Amino acid sequence: MAKRKNNPKKKDTLRQSPVSKKKRRQPASSMPSRTQWIIGVLFAILSMGLYFPSHDFDFVYDDDAVIQDNRYVHKGLDGIKDIWSTSYFKGYNEFMNVNAFRPIPLTTFALEYELGGLNPAVYHRTQIILYGLTGLFLFLFLSTLLRGYSPVLPVLTTLFFIVHPLHVEVVANIKSRDELLAFLNFSLAAWLLLRYIDQDRRWAFGLSLFFYTIGLFSKESAVTTLAIIPAMLYYFRDVSWSKMATTTLPYLVLALIFIGWRSQVIGDDYIQTKYFDNSLLAASGFAERVASNIMVLGFYLLKTIFPHPLVSDYSYSTIENVGWDSWTVYASLVAYGALIWLFFKGLKTRKVYSFAIFYYFATVSIFTSILFPGFSVYNDRFLYHPVLGICLLAGYGISLLFKPVSGETQGVQWLSLVKKNPIPIAVSLLLAGLAIAKTESRLPDWKNRYVLFEKDSKRTPNNARMRKNYGGSLARQALRTQSSDPAASREYAKQAIEELKSALAIYDRQETGYIHLGNMYTVLSDYDQAEAAFKKALEINPNSHHAKVNLANIYYRKGQYADAVNLLENMPKTHFTKQDYHLLSLAWAKYGDETKAAHYQKLAGN
Repeated sequence: MAKRKNNPKKKDTLRQSPVSKKKRRQPASSMPSRTQWIIGVLFAILSMGLYFPSHDFDFVYDDDAVIQDNRYVHKGLDGIKDIWSTSYFKGYNEFMNVNAFRPIPLTTFALEYELGGLNPAVYHRTQIILYGLTGLFLFLFLSTLLRGYSPVLPVLTTLFFIVHPLHVEVVANIKSRDELLAFLNFSLAAWLLLRYIDQDRRWAFGLSLFFYTIGLFSKESAVTTLAIIPAMLYYFRDVSWSKMATTTLPYLVLALIFIGWRSQVIGDDYIQTKYFDNSLLAASGFAERVASNIMVLGFYLLKTIFPHPLVSDYSYSTIENVGWDSWTVYASLVAYGALIWLFFKGLKTRKVYSFAIFYYFATVSIFTSILFPGFSVYNDRFLYHPVLGICLLAGYGISLLFKPVSGETQGVQWLSLVKKNPIPIAVSLLLAGLAIAKTESRLPDWKNRYVLFEKDSKRTPNNARMRKNYGGSLARQALRTQSSDPAASREYAKQAIEELKSALAIYDRQETGYIHLGNMYTVLSDYDQAEAAFKKALEINPNSHHAKVNLANIYYRKGQYADAVNLLENMPKTHFTKQDYHLLSLAWAKYGDETKAAHYQKLAGN
């Protein structure tokens, strides 16, 4: 089959001189390899420098599910077999079969636990290093991909990506290791694939497939990158259609293997998405659902351009559903209509802006609830990968303002480039500076759960989960100070109760909200209210270990020893702690069976 050729009449003004067919395997680069590595290392330093303040942050948000309270992770190396044969949160809750299979990040957590236990600094420093590697290999990938264009383009694109404020959640929240690893390994895989295409280095192709596999097993959304592989060959490499197909085929096979493995592990009986997580499911009808979905698509796009405000959760009812009478629906339609028009406008002539738009569409598609409802309507971390398409689009637009430096064939005269282009450089630095300022102002909010939930609950007062989270953080403060400062503990408890009531008024099916509420009534010695709260939690989840143990504690405090014993004895002992056995021992002692009391006291370690 004949190879496709660029239309010389439509040649991009940013392209450098074409490469002869004889030298297609070793094409001219827009900058020497040494320069590529130097700039890549500088981006790595910038990446790590931006997030260095997070090196001593605490665990926060879902870190308890994947690290602090995950029994498979706590097994260290011995837990890896379980990690690779169960769904994502099984190590946290054996009854929680979520529609997610991400063994690579959990494996890294198990290795870190083996080395550093539950020291959060170990995990945060790994996050920072991984983001530094992302800065390095993203630039190597882009500078190789865009070899025929001005070196300004990969520099600007990488800069805009690295400093983008949307990434704060991914780097500062350890649980988002899945996003970091999926993107980093795709960048590596794509870079190595291009080295194979350009220089026929078969070892590079093998390594590319290896890193692509790691990306897939890091997070399911990496499957969308399958569309990027043939796209980047179409837009930026002069290869035949057959070569494009045979090159893409192994990646497709790997994706199918991953999907099959994932399906085998998760099965069909997994937790279904509710409107609490995805508010689109709360739409009053099909028309409102469609209108709201279009509006949310616009929200995704807006966040890539104007990332404010930043919050850690957008569940019910942060983003309210709208009807066809809302202007936001039509603004979204206009914006996406313009992007689609630009995509097709540059498709045949293989323009950078067309590829950038395709990149965004491909990688954001899995989160948009267009074909099926996603687990959440939106989260900042969902845009971690798609925002690269927007950064490439912005970098391309600004690079058009640069005046070329004449005379260079290999590399670029950077000093001359700076002298001749003060205005576009100033614009680029201004945008990067604003992004850095936003990043650095948001980063301290992730220091610990108390700071994060207090800040974000005030930013999203209609968010049921965030109000519950803040109430839960106040509840933890109440329990923490119960012995050392009883007066402060009671004050925390009262504040927590008000916050939790507000959360449950928005959405009353929050199991942990009722558990926190019951604990706070227990602190205030209001045992009847505490009992009612724990029973509400059990109505939502009859298997809730924490609700049952806390309810048994209330029975014990109220002198209902038979009820306490019956409840605890009928519970599976898989997750019993020493404190749980101690409570059961006390209940049996009060109930009059000293033999059983002594048995459970021994299990409690006393």
